[in-house]
Amino acid sequence: MAELEAGLDPRRFVRVHRGAIVNVDRIREVHPLFRGDCTLVLADGTQVKLSRTRRAEFERLFGTPR
Repeated sequence: MAELEAGLDPRRFVRVHRGAIVNVDRIREVHPLFRGDCTLVLADGTQVKLSRTRRAEFERLFGTPR
């Protein structure tokens, strides 16, 4: 997964979980969960977990989820 991530444009793609990389243009909603986790809802309705360990980087790029 790290090799795939290294080959992608970091302005357009972000790793949100150890097994998930998403295109930031496809993120439609962010839903906070318990203990610092979040669920991202993509444009097609797919739900992807944003892990606590990846949340700091996500917030640095996009701001704090509400």
